[in-house]
Amino acid sequence: MSVAIDAHSGQRLGRAEWAGVALRVLCVVAPLALLLPWMAQFYWPEANGLDVAGYQIGRDFINVWSGPQLAFGGKLAVLFDLRNYHAAIGELFGQPLRFHNWGYPLFTLPAFWPLAQLPYFAALAVWTVGLFAIFAAVTLSQMDPRDRIPALVVLFLAPACLINTIGGQNGFLSAALLIGGVLCIDRRPILAGILFGCLTFKPHLGLILPFALLALRVWRVIAAAVATAVVLVAWSVLLFGIEPWRQYVEVAGAHQVRLLECFCGFYTTMMVSGVAGARTFGLSYAAALNIQLVLSVAVIAAATWAVMCTSDPRRRAFVLASAAPLVAPYAFNYDLTALAAVLLWQLYRPQPLGRVRTAVVFLGWTAPALPMYLAVAEWGLTPFVLAAVFALSVHDAVGDRAVAHHEPAARPAAA
Repeated sequence: MSVAIDAHSGQRLGRAEWAGVALRVLCVVAPLALLLPWMAQFYWPEANGLDVAGYQIGRDFINVWSGPQLAFGGKLAVLFDLRNYHAAIGELFGQPLRFHNWGYPLFTLPAFWPLAQLPYFAALAVWTVGLFAIFAAVTLSQMDPRDRIPALVVLFLAPACLINTIGGQNGFLSAALLIGGVLCIDRRPILAGILFGCLTFKPHLGLILPFALLALRVWRVIAAAVATAVVLVAWSVLLFGIEPWRQYVEVAGAHQVRLLECFCGFYTTMMVSGVAGARTFGLSYAAALNIQLVLSVAVIAAATWAVMCTSDPRRRAFVLASAAPLVAPYAFNYDLTALAAVLLWQLYRPQPLGRVRTAVVFLGWTAPALPMYLAVAEWGLTPFVLAAVFALSVHDAVGDRAVAHHEPAARPAAA
């Protein structure tokens, strides 16, 4: 059997260790081969701060930077007028831009305000680099210190992370809040609740959390999460009043529904939800919603059962990070950043992965890159990949209960 020397410890690497190294290399090389042509076609920088598709570099960060300037500049109502908002951001940048819409809850406006005081590209750098650093710190905190530097490189090159970076998206923030909150449930319940409360800036990504937290009966976490959300909303009402919230629900909510109903345009190549997958096969919006409902209920039930079967925070995070995009009808490939974190733990686990686990982890890792290519053939298969990853997470969590059930009764007492 071929062997090599491990630089960390001087120990020899056997066949299983080589397989792990090969898988990590493959997880870097294969997605890059898929993403680089797509990035060159749609995101490559050109003149005047625009990319080849005519969007401002940073794309969705435009909302983070522009929204507070408009809101605190006496133009709050513009955020809820799609046509005027489009014109207003063009004025801020000094040139007409492609269409954008404001979709964040109102309490994000004062939170984003400091970034809006910086020049655009400086703010974009702080947003991207700063949030990735926080996300990476949360993820790598659960890994062997000897693996952290190579794992950081692998994480940075994860498809979900690259898509967030080039698109100016918020996936690093949402993933840090979700993963960080789950890891803190037992050790620091108040902090966990605060993180979950802050995740309401992307409420659809937290749909699974109330069910999981109630099943775990972590009342302090629930109380802290509710209190945080109430404080954030109350803060925004004191600043802006109640009417903008009504406009936000009517305009932002209706726009998201229209996107699912219409299901046409570039954004469809980035959607990973069950309803989106069903639409690619030509099903009606109503039929796709019914499929999504069945999928969401099944995933919620399985995830709730799974988190009760394990006390391991990392396995709970695996379950909830893989469940979140399946439960949400409005989920995109940049929302899979939390999934990249838990799959990174799988890539560096000390035990051999086995063939099935290797295949599932690899497909899950590349899942953010799949919709762009599957959309060409109108195959909405990404939800099936995410379902396989979720099934693996449930298997691991339920396995903890089986191990605990067969342990001698004296062992827990001795511990």
